[in-house]
Amino acid sequence: MIRLVKFIAGMRFFVLIPVIGLSLAAVILFIKGGITLIRFLLELISGIEGETATEGNIIVGIVQIIHLFLVGTVLFITSLGLYELFIEPLPLSPWLQTHNIQELELNLVGLTIVVLAVNFLSVIFEEQINNLAVSGIGYALPIAALAYFMKVRSIMTGKNDGKTRTDDSKETSESGIPAHLCPEKKIEAEL
Repeated sequence: MIRLVKFIAGMRFFVLIPVIGLSLAAVILFIKGGITLIRFLLELISGIEGETATEGNIIVGIVQIIHLFLVGTVLFITSLGLYELFIEPLPLSPWLQTHNIQELELNLVGLTIVVLAVNFLSVIFEEQINNLAVSGIGYALPIAALAYFMKVRSIMTGKNDGKTRTDDSKETSESGIPAHLCPEKKIEAEL
């Protein structure tokens, strides 16, 4: 029985496969983004593009480079989160620490929203798009769905604690009403 428990506990180290794979993919994207950024800046400074270097082309180029870095960041944060959840905690900044799968999920969804928004910015500045409204809806719907998912997940996570927090960090009751507006709290305060 003890061997079976040790075997099952040891299976958590299989998560090193995606941790290493995601980390390598992130490093490759960071290197590719860095090289692309240096080339882009050198071309911009030397004027190689000449007349074709319009403001729109410059913005699209920068947005595409940012996209590489953002995707690399998503992969790297996911890698760190999986390592922290399954192997051991790491000495990271508090905003990078992952204590449960919901935190990792929310970080991933939040970064995905940013990546989608950056993708849409590059679509806006491309001149080939015939119908920007269709593209806008195509990007807006997943962003809205993911934002709603984040809100619902945050509320569910907050209810597990018995309290939720509003954006301005004031305590709220379980119903979501700010504590200073609850009738019960006002009566208690007057007594």
